[in-house]
Amino acid sequence: MRFFTLTVIFLLLSFSQAFAISPVNIDVIKEAQDYGKSNAQNQLKDFLLPWMSYEEKAIKLNDTAERSYLYTSFLLIATDAREKNLLGRNVTALDSESILADYSGLLSFSTVLFGGKQDFTQNANVVLKQAGKEIKAYQVVIPSKAEKNTGESGQNTFTAQCYFYFIEKDIVLDIPIILLIKTNDKIEHSFYFDIAKIK
Repeated sequence: MRFFTLTVIFLLLSFSQAFAISPVNIDVIKEAQDYGKSNAQNQLKDFLLPWMSYEEKAIKLNDTAERSYLYTSFLLIATDAREKNLLGRNVTALDSESILADYSGLLSFSTVLFGGKQDFTQNANVVLKQAGKEIKAYQVVIPSKAEKNTGESGQNTFTAQCYFYFIEKDIVLDIPIILLIKTNDKIEHSFYFDIAKIK
């Protein structure tokens, strides 16, 4: 029994060191799970709102605006709990620990971009700007072709759901960051996150 207790403590401490924003411990895991379960019936966009940033030049702050979501360890746990709750399944600490292990040491962004051509995101340059420093993305996942849709003006536009990953230890977690994406149509897309205020 003592060995099991020490193992659990060691795991929690290692997760606390690997994930910042909100240091991860058993209380944070429970809080995130509770958030996911109690807000499971909310629309996904409302559920994710505290972790979202609209593109800085957006004219309207709605579904027609580019947006990015910062997936902190808290949000990863909460999202998993939400999905399991909607499926009528129980949420366990082991589920949350597994999710955390998958993203250990990474800061993740899910970003919706709009462009005028189907390949506008190809070869995008993705960095985080922080305190005069640029941090290159560790991994960029973009669709080979953006989805075609019709904009408010009736013109065809293209939507791309992209994922960007950064090494967390390269980032100071109490100073704001700007996620900056330069797409091959020569447009800059920027998203401001005050990460010290995000769980």
